[in-house]
Amino acid sequence: MTEKTTSLINIPSVGNIEIISLIVTAILAVVCYLVGSRELAFGVAAGGVLFTANFVAIRFVVNALVSNTSSTGFGIFAFIIKMLIFVGIVASLFIFTDVNIYGFFIGVTGVVIVIIGESLRRSTNGSL
Repeated sequence: MTEKTTSLINIPSVGNIEIISLIVTAILAVVCYLVGSRELAFGVAAGGVLFTANFVAIRFVVNALVSNTSSTGFGIFAFIIKMLIFVGIVASLFIFTDVNIYGFFIGVTGVVIVIIGESLRRSTNGSL
């Protein structure tokens, strides 16, 4: 096998941040549903899952660029395509479904807090 093929096989797996983000999203959605707002719970779930998927896609593109398996042009192209797809999904979600915008931002904020918390926890353990 060539070096490029070998490095493409080592695709990053789902990490600790993604698992915790999905757990926090599920907890927030269940709490919102139990409080009585089904639309808010759907918005929380949509925001959390989409932002977690966005984080995984960003990590994949960055790993491809750092490992020198592809050119910088490909990385820029992949990042732009990823952003266009993400914006299209979010726009379609708000246009064609009844997503609560406040719930969506609660879900996104929950994932951002998990990412910041995991980064701070790792930095206190001596790693970057």
